[in-house]
Amino acid sequence: MRAVSTVPSALEPAAPQWRRRLRAERISRIGFAAAAGLSLVVVGLVILFLTINAWPAFVHIGLDHFFGSTTWDPEGANHHTQNLQPLPFFGSLTPIAGSAVAVILALVIAIPVGLALAIMIAETSRHVGERVLRPAIELFVGVPSIVYGYVGLVLLVPQLERFAPPGQSGQGFGAAAIVLGVMVVPTIATLSADALQAVPSSLREGSIALGATPWQTLRRVLIPAARAGIISGIVLGLARAMGEALAVALVIGGVARLPDLAGGLSFLLKPGMTMTTTITDGISNLGANPKAEAARYLLALVLLVITFACVTTVRVVQRRSEVIT
Repeated sequence: MRAVSTVPSALEPAAPQWRRRLRAERISRIGFAAAAGLSLVVVGLVILFLTINAWPAFVHIGLDHFFGSTTWDPEGANHHTQNLQPLPFFGSLTPIAGSAVAVILALVIAIPVGLALAIMIAETSRHVGERVLRPAIELFVGVPSIVYGYVGLVLLVPQLERFAPPGQSGQGFGAAAIVLGVMVVPTIATLSADALQAVPSSLREGSIALGATPWQTLRRVLIPAARAGIISGIVLGLARAMGEALAVALVIGGVARLPDLAGGLSFLLKPGMTMTTTITDGISNLGANPKAEAARYLLALVLLVITFACVTTVRVVQRRSEVIT
């Protein structure tokens, strides 16, 4: 008769530990899925909230008037009927055009500066860039936007007032573009530097081995290889500049006026408005004018769609770069 061994197997002591690891992994997976689902629910609730509150604008104002008019006067302060009754206008083209002009000018300032800083961090002097320059740039990310706006109002606007036409305070698209450009530079610089550092060293070494100079290697090899990361930084900077409100409100003037691009660069020293300043401008009278409130909610929904489009663009560029590599 064969004796049955009572000695425990070497795998048996590890079984409880293996079950604990499996249980912890399962709990972690459930927790991550719940967090991701919660974020989707929050985004969906925000969209639903904006849509519900903006629905009266669809019904009582109409998209043709909202997107087809350049006159924004929701309270009717400057327009009256023959009986001297306020005549409101809800044309969103003025704040949309103001946002577009301010953001484009900010990117014109921020992209060259951000790329130059990224090259200094990643290529020119990595030791100084990583130890000194990058921490200094990332420090600006934590500065509240109201501080940028206040510094622009106190220091920048008085300097621009010297070049402004008589009667102008210096507030305008120029001041807004400079403030937004300074705020966007850290985003573009850090993401571009990360993209340049992620380029395989074999590409750099191969280019130099073929006789290319460091500048030729940077311009013809490294920047094209890091194009996806650089574009992502620019688009995310655009999204931040588009959604900035407090800093812009302090320096742009808050006047419902289209930027006069046909008049040359003089529009830079004239006040204007953006979508964010338009939304926050009527926050004190929220509820007093239902149509104006709905129009501002609709403008906020448009701003949200633009932000989603920017994030989607980043994802598409990243996926295409992964396919290419």
